[in-house]
Amino acid sequence: MHTSNNSKINVILIHGKDTDPTKKWYPWLKKEVEKKGVKFIAPKLPKAEDPVLIEWLNEIENSKPDENTIFVGHSRGGVAILRWIEKLPENKKIKKVILVAANNPAVSEKNQKKDTHGFYELGEYNFEKIKHHCNNFVVLHSKDDEWVPFSAGEENAKGLNAKFLKFNNRGHFGKKLPKQEISELLNEILKEI
Repeated sequence: MHTSNNSKINVILIHGKDTDPTKKWYPWLKKEVEKKGVKFIAPKLPKAEDPVLIEWLNEIENSKPDENTIFVGHSRGGVAILRWIEKLPENKKIKKVILVAANNPAVSEKNQKKDTHGFYELGEYNFEKIKHHCNNFVVLHSKDDEWVPFSAGEENAKGLNAKFLKFNNRGHFGKKLPKQEISELLNEILKEI
């Protein structure tokens, strides 16, 4: 990795359920971010097929996020990031949070009816607490998402006062993408560098 004045900024990707950092658009994002001399961290999260929130929160903590961190959370990874931020001590800040097809417990009743190991059982997000730790949020959501309802993206964007990037044909930002790239996501990262 080449050095630049961007060495303080770091991007932490928290992947979704049933996947790992070597799949989907994650390797493309890593390559593009590292080209700019920015540190990219994408932990391989435990039990991705049946994740446990506390284990994913521990992995986020081990990535050592700070005021120079841009979080990218895809699907369940976005839920984990918001849950992690809710628990932060008073003075801790995060630079930016980008949620890609992330769920919202208030919208996803079907997820609350079964045990999801902590992701939804905590109830609605505490948006005020989350916004205390970060004031720069972006939500990407597609109207044809087959896993997470578009209304979850709407609720997250509203609750976080986020910039809301809406799409019609990206599905869950997985198999439906013609190329495993999300240029709008990369642009949101590059703005901060």
